[in-house]
Amino acid sequence: MSQTQISATISDATRQRLDSFVKSNGLKKNFVVEQALLLYMEARRRLPDEAFIPGRVVLTPEAFSRVVALLESPPKPTRKLRELMRGR
Repeated sequence: MSQTQISATISDATRQRLDSFVKSNGLKKNFVVEQALLLYMEARRRLPDEAFIPGRVVLTPEAFSRVVALLESPPKPTRKLRELMRGR
């Protein structure tokens, strides 16, 4: 199997997490990076774009409060949602 080296710029925090992960799991960085890329590309192929949420979204305090409020008091399901959940 031929191999090609690639170069990527990542944050210091991601590098630290990768280093810690490979050390604690006894893995090689090359293996983890290649598996992560393969899994990510397969997920992007199979799932709709709506299934992906950016990993570094920063909510403003106002947006966070709105999310909390919706979780604490969710809106009632619409007729269309009830039909969808019943398989109609």
